[in-house]
Amino acid sequence: MKNNSAEIGIAFGESNLWGKGIGFYSTLCIMEYALNGKGITIFRAETHAANIRSRRMLEKIGYKEVSRIGVDCYLGVESQLVQYRLCAVDLFGGI
Repeated sequence: MKNNSAEIGIAFGESNLWGKGIGFYSTLCIMEYALNGKGITIFRAETHAANIRSRRMLEKIGYKEVSRIGVDCYLGVESQLVQYRLCAVDLFGGI
């Protein structure tokens, strides 16, 4: 966290938990808490281009891709890193 900005990240190691909406709803809850409890209004996230589930979840929430900087290993393969940004007012209407 820095000023009114924070980077959010989630990870589930258990693949049987993937695709059930846990990450989606957990992310929304923590963002709402960060906005109302900590005054965070700008959220940033980063994932691998090859991590389609993560990218879809972020985009479903309302994150917008802002850059593609860096490369990292994802599931044993080199993958471009994708950076995202979301303004809380766009998501929550300034609640």
